Amino acid sequence: MSATTIPSAAPPMDQPISVPRRPLDFEDYIDILRRHRSWILGPTFLGLVFGVVTAFLWEDSYVARGKIRVTPPQVPARFVPGNVSEEMTARINAIAQEIITRSSLQNLIQTYNLYPDDRKRLPMEDVIDRMRRAIGIDNIQSYSRSGSPQYHVFTVSFVYSDRRLAQKICSELIDRFTRQSIESRLNSSRQTTLFLSDQYEAAKRELDEIDARIAVFKSKYFGELPEQEQLVMTRLSGMESTLQATAGQLSRAQQDKLQLETQLRDLREQAAALVQPAPAAESSAVAAQRNPKIAELQREIERARNSLRVLRESYTESHPDVQRLVAFIEGREKQLEEILQEDRKQQQEAAASPGRAAVHAIPEATLARLRELNSAIVRLQAALQAKDMEIEDYNRQINDLKNRIRATQAKLEGGAAISQEYLQLVRDRELAARRYEELGRKLQDSSMATDLVSRGQSETMEVLESPVIPEEPIAPNRPLIIAVGIALGAAVGIGLASVREIKDTSLKNLKDVRAYTRLTVLGSVPLLENDFVVRRRRRIAWLAWALAVLVGILLMAGAVFYYYTQRG
Repeated sequence: MSATTIPSAAPPMDQPISVPRRPLDFEDYIDILRRHRSWILGPTFLGLVFGVVTAFLWEDSYVARGKIRVTPPQVPARFVPGNVSEEMTARINAIAQEIITRSSLQNLIQTYNLYPDDRKRLPMEDVIDRMRRAIGIDNIQSYSRSGSPQYHVFTVSFVYSDRRLAQKICSELIDRFTRQSIESRLNSSRQTTLFLSDQYEAAKRELDEIDARIAVFKSKYFGELPEQEQLVMTRLSGMESTLQATAGQLSRAQQDKLQLETQLRDLREQAAALVQPAPAAESSAVAAQRNPKIAELQREIERARNSLRVLRESYTESHPDVQRLVAFIEGREKQLEEILQEDRKQQQEAAASPGRAAVHAIPEATLARLRELNSAIVRLQAALQAKDMEIEDYNRQINDLKNRIRATQAKLEGGAAISQEYLQLVRDRELAARRYEELGRKLQDSSMATDLVSRGQSETMEVLESPVIPEEPIAPNRPLIIAVGIALGAAVGIGLASVREIKDTSLKNLKDVRAYTRLTVLGSVPLLENDFVVRRRRRIAWLAWALAVLVGILLMAGAVFYYYTQRG
């Protein structure tokens, strides 16, 4: 307390005083500030010094910016569609990831000698991470006019302490962006074209394999295919008609053969009658009566012919029973003919035994007639031989036609499964052909798009605004740092003053005496101190403050001087 107060009466000694703190007013706050001004001003000044030193020792950071514009293709997409459909944002991010790789940034750091101090005390990975954070790619915007293609613009920036190096690095990054964009798009386009080319070749091989399978299937099941069914039916009908016609021709040929055989037999009998004497001019019936073997052969031939007529009414000439009877009849007829010739020869020898005069007794007209009959017999034998060959040819044709008809009918009956397999092959071929044609169109479009990219006429990146050397740094914000330092110091001082005030429970003035003692104050005695002690304490305080202010001013001046010296 600055003075001693005398209360009017004291409370009993055995009762403690316990009263709440009274509310503070404006005068109380003024007294608190006056009492603790050193604790408030000291940290505030220290915050000022710390803020100034920090602000001016903090290295300047300059940012260089440049803008890149993504131009659309020069050839409209309706003429040459692109084969790279990557979204613009994803494409820019992908290129940015390639640019900020470790090898790329390390190359820039070593080429331009960036971050020399950090490289001495930090590992290269930390330096690369710091540079990676200094690179900015943002503000991807789109601009378009009515009826004109859309343009995309984005900004590339780099932050560094040297403004000239910041401008160079930013230019280098922009140049890498444009080059990497062309290379990346060309590589993607080529990869797409290569992929489509592989798919096109695979589709072509698949189509060729299916065509080969269809060709083999057609050759294997010719005539059994669905589209050949009508043709097969027509051919089957034609073969049946041909079979009927051939059977009719065979029947007529057999009838002609019977007639020729009858004529030949009559001519031979006539010739034999002319050669033999009158008593010997006997017919085959007479010879049969004379020779029982001849009669037996004639009866067998007659029975076989009757059986043959019955079989021909039910079967065709190709039937085995019919063919067997025909062969049997022919064999018996030849045997009968041989027996008849032998009998005639015996009769002629018997007639010639009385002498040769009888032979010369045959008239000349009979000899002429005999020669005519022999010529006719030779012609009939040749005709019979030709007729036999004709009948044999008809039988062979009939057998072939029947076999072909049976085979064709079997193909028609078993054509359901074949048709199903063939239709599946046709469907597979249609799908393969459609895929082959579609891939061919896509490959052609992709090849044109790749050629467009290689010519530099596709979507490209061009520099819209080149980076310039920055004039003013973007960091640090020195007024803000100084203000924050002062604010922090003042806050610390006020906090210290508040703590001291809270811990100090002494009575400071008459208001405290009245509030906490609840006694009437009759008077007060001021605090008396030694003037020498007071002056000495003040001089020491002023000396400490002067020294602190001087040191603070020197520190701030040194920081400012260092900043402007380094900047120059």
